Amino acid sequence: MSQRKNRRADSKPATNNDSTDTTVVVAGTLQRSGWGALVSSTTEPSVIPKPTRASPSGTERSCSAFPTLNESMRNLSIDAASALAKDSRSQSVRPVIRRRILCSAVPESAELTPIRRPDEGGSKGQKISVYTNHFRVQIPDAIIYQYDIEIVMIGRDGKARLTRKDDRWEVIQTFVKQRNNFPTIWYDEGKTLYSREILPDLKLPIQIEIGKDDEKKTFQLKKLVLVRQDKIQNIHDFIEKKINMRPREAVRIIEILFKQRARNDLIAIRNQFYDRRRQLDDLGDGRGMARGFYQALFLTQMGPTLNINLTFTCFFMPLNFVDFACKYLRKDITKGLNENDLKVFEKIVRNLSIETMHTGRRIFYRIRGFGRPANRLMFRRGGDDGQTASAVDIKETSVADYFAEKYRKLMYPYLPCINAMKGAENKPNWLPMEFVRIVEWQRALKPLDKQQRGVVSRNTIIKPEQRYNEIMKIVRNNQFDRDPYLKELNIHVDDKEMLEIKGNLSFFISFPYNFIDVYLARVLAPPKIRYRSRGQGEVIESVNCGKWRIQNWFYTTSKINSWGMIYFGDTPNSRIEDTLSEFQNRLPDLLRRSGFVINTELLLTIKSSLDNEIYNTLLDASRQRWQLAIIIINSRNSEIVYNLVKKYANTKIGLMTQCVNFQALERNMSKLEMYVENISQKINGKLGNINGVINIKSALSRSSREDLFMFFGADVTHSTCSSDYPSISAVVGSRDLTNNLYAARVCEQYPKKGRCSLEIIKELDTMVIDLLRVFANSCGDRLPNKIIFYRDGVDEGQYQKVLDNEVNKIKNACRIVYGNKPLPQLAFIVVKKRHNTRFFLYDGNETMNVQAGTVIDQSIIHPSQFDFYLCSQAAIMGTSRPALYHVLHDDIGFSSDDIQQLTYWLCHTDMRCTKSVSIPAPVHYAHLAAYASRALKYGEDQDRESVDENNEEPETYSLDDIKTKISKCIIIACVVVIIAFIWTMLPIIGWNEYTLEGALTSCCVNWYDRRPLYVSFNFFLFIFVYCIPLIILIVTNTIIYVGLKRMKCKMTQGDKKELSQRRIEMEGRILKSIIITVCGFIITWTPYAIVFFISAFRNTNAKISPLATFLCAFFAKSSVMWIPMLYISTSTHFRLIFVDRNSMDKQAVMFSTDGEAHNPSVVIGKNEKTAAIAVINRPLENKCSAIDEQ
Repeated sequence: MSQRKNRRADSKPATNNDSTDTTVVVAGTLQRSGWGALVSSTTEPSVIPKPTRASPSGTERSCSAFPTLNESMRNLSIDAASALAKDSRSQSVRPVIRRRILCSAVPESAELTPIRRPDEGGSKGQKISVYTNHFRVQIPDAIIYQYDIEIVMIGRDGKARLTRKDDRWEVIQTFVKQRNNFPTIWYDEGKTLYSREILPDLKLPIQIEIGKDDEKKTFQLKKLVLVRQDKIQNIHDFIEKKINMRPREAVRIIEILFKQRARNDLIAIRNQFYDRRRQLDDLGDGRGMARGFYQALFLTQMGPTLNINLTFTCFFMPLNFVDFACKYLRKDITKGLNENDLKVFEKIVRNLSIETMHTGRRIFYRIRGFGRPANRLMFRRGGDDGQTASAVDIKETSVADYFAEKYRKLMYPYLPCINAMKGAENKPNWLPMEFVRIVEWQRALKPLDKQQRGVVSRNTIIKPEQRYNEIMKIVRNNQFDRDPYLKELNIHVDDKEMLEIKGNLSFFISFPYNFIDVYLARVLAPPKIRYRSRGQGEVIESVNCGKWRIQNWFYTTSKINSWGMIYFGDTPNSRIEDTLSEFQNRLPDLLRRSGFVINTELLLTIKSSLDNEIYNTLLDASRQRWQLAIIIINSRNSEIVYNLVKKYANTKIGLMTQCVNFQALERNMSKLEMYVENISQKINGKLGNINGVINIKSALSRSSREDLFMFFGADVTHSTCSSDYPSISAVVGSRDLTNNLYAARVCEQYPKKGRCSLEIIKELDTMVIDLLRVFANSCGDRLPNKIIFYRDGVDEGQYQKVLDNEVNKIKNACRIVYGNKPLPQLAFIVVKKRHNTRFFLYDGNETMNVQAGTVIDQSIIHPSQFDFYLCSQAAIMGTSRPALYHVLHDDIGFSSDDIQQLTYWLCHTDMRCTKSVSIPAPVHYAHLAAYASRALKYGEDQDRESVDENNEEPETYSLDDIKTKISKCIIIACVVVIIAFIWTMLPIIGWNEYTLEGALTSCCVNWYDRRPLYVSFNFFLFIFVYCIPLIILIVTNTIIYVGLKRMKCKMTQGDKKELSQRRIEMEGRILKSIIITVCGFIITWTPYAIVFFISAFRNTNAKISPLATFLCAFFAKSSVMWIPMLYISTSTHFRLIFVDRNSMDKQAVMFSTDGEAHNPSVVIGKNEKTAAIAVINRPLENKCSAIDEQ
């Protein structure tokens, strides 16, 4: 830090006093020819002439160490490669073999390419000097040889086995140490090895022994094959704009080189490094948080840089498995696990790596599932001490008895055994939990709970000064100047100081380039925000450091004629009642200060947080035509209650709600004015009004009055890579001329089987068409002539897919909506938040965050493409993170100044707050809509059992599970048919006989014959076909009825307030259907059974008239038709099936509410394997954020 003080003692940031902008009005329209495609040029490597030799077929072919297109790469010999290298050392270009790479499900057509930067960068704003956590790297040219390598472990039985990453690393280190003057190599811990020189000839396979866990293990270097060569010069060619394609392989080679020395002391997970000697910070559930650093090579406008930043990740703690289970489930499991806990736990630990030491050596496994308890799990045990199974008697023994005999007696024999997989084996390995330990440094990806998020936030919020010092400490500890691997390639890292982006012009010659760089950082001017004055007219609120205060009325407001306040939670005591009463009395007056006209009294309703109570209360409010419901949540499961409120209000009832967390309300009672001011902004937006207005056109140097802008934002959220949990894509679009009101469309998209979640919005064209029509309906049938589309959630490797798919979908949507009208001009900008670049401002005494509006569009940005960093928010805590914007497509022709100023001003249009947010409002709304949609879907695909006090998770079914259940049903039906067939065939083979009934209209068994053979059959028929099924039906349904009564009683008494009422209602409906069916069985078959009993077992004088026999038989046998009809008419399941059958051609349904409507309208759109869910076309609330902000 002292070096920076001396260096910058006399330097002051230069200011730009010439801040007056000149607006140039240009009129024009875009014709259809404006949609022309750009074609990228590629450069193919040249190949040196090859000597020829005779092929097996007698013809001459190329003699090379590298295979031909039709030749397997396995035939590539190291000897031939060495010979070729010796013969061609003087050649400038060497033959190249490229690996086959996996293709994505989304194809790349390269019809469009990312545009180039239109100018040399922006000039508007105040010039400042900032530091960034990039360090300059000098990389000389070199040729790197890439080898395919295969390492296996030789087991005790002599068979080759798979190896772990750590073992492979040690094998390579031992292999190099055992050979003198061996060329320097670096290894990616997988199947690739690199060297600057051609490796000498080796006789493969090579046996290598290493000491591991107090024993020697034997490994085998099975394959070492030269496959390709790469030129580091490609990195410099890309920076100097000689080639367009980023040299990913060359960058990967250098990044792996940087890892080699750090790998000895640190844990490397991709580009993240963690100190293996440092303990994890316990999060309380068997997971811990580790602090490490991120390190990656960037190819920037000023040359290669090394980006280093702090990183934090959650890992599973290396605990005994029993201890881990107790911590995670938060209960003592030593006496056994119930089935529900086991299901929840199995989802967490499936595929987790574990190890055992009871055999005297470390053996690694992966968890596949759980079995029966150790004292009940039996297996067939063969001979010991080398005897074969045929030499001794095979006997069954339990896992507990086996471990007690071989090792020690189990302490917890009642715990289920772990079904573990060892390497590539498929046979089960049953291990008691107490013998198992979790392998360290395994990432835990499950989301954290609220308490854990608080702990993580306190540890990860780091002030700029502290972050700067820790990054510099990491750089000094890495000692790049002493790294032997970097010295091998003469790579130098300027680690004395972070890269400075200067505000004044700084000229110097940068190695290895011979041109002059100018590094500039600027602070853009904020917009002017118009509000409605308390008298008449408008008033301007000034923005200071990214914030402003509302001292006047909102720009537009509503009259509230009917509204109310609802409290969901435990029974309120006097303290809660006092708080609710004060809030109820003061809220209307505080809202009137913002311009609301309230013509009615605010009523308070107190209800419990049960599922049915929430639904019925909201339904009553809707029937009373409430314009707004203030929902106060005071529950242990506030997030679940919030999800239910939003689901019912937005998708089923059509009621506008504003949720308030009671704990947050109680904390803010002393400053209620400020708290209500935040809430009032959301309320005003939800009611379809505008808080403040910004003249977006004034941000542009070229615009006309005829220009009509429409802003889009899009995002895709991925809960997990699974076909059971789809990705959710959200697109929002502005729907008014002030660009303050937005409509949202949300859609599910399922990945194909075996693939990860889709990163492309599949139904973007359908959603854009709908939003364009909403815009036209709101703006007098006018369509925009300029569309600015902000896209979030796209990595750099997906840019081409986005251009090929999403940009074309937007253009196709415009062609459909616009018809013969001129098509709009389109600008498509990707917003990236998840990166590791940070900026620091130094004032001579301390390191601080940069100001809101700081933009960097030179030095560390892309060498040729159109991107820039913009820090639009003022950081409250920690170090501010800028957003990276990449303009992929631009028909409008924005300059750097225009797109930067426009983007910065859009960050001030978020209705939820009076400060500039980190990303533009459209894309922020899209992110909130995608996240809020999970609340709208809450409970549809999962049972409310997640509300239970046992924290049970919903049970999910795969296709195989469904097939298994169907197979079981088929088997049961077949068994029933077989039993009926047996009873039918018995009279035919001689046990009783068939005869006519009294009326001679139907066939029956002989009731009237009193011979023992006939009487015995009739007796067994009466008992097993009528009495026993009747008893089973009555007993089972009585048990179900009693269970439901007990469950309802517990809920009434408050023991399980959070248990889902919907589950009880569902089981009640099922029980009702079953009871109707059972009663039908009794009513129809009992008269017939009585007739049968009298005729078969009374004396022969007890005759029944033929008419009575006929009626009873007809009534009983016709029940085969009307009992199923009765069941179908009372079953909700069958009614849902009919709905699904009728709507199979409409695979996607999008719900929305537009304008001031309170009832959801339905927009049908066909798509492929997707479904959509309801959203409100106003700024949506973030379900994931703390409820006190809502």
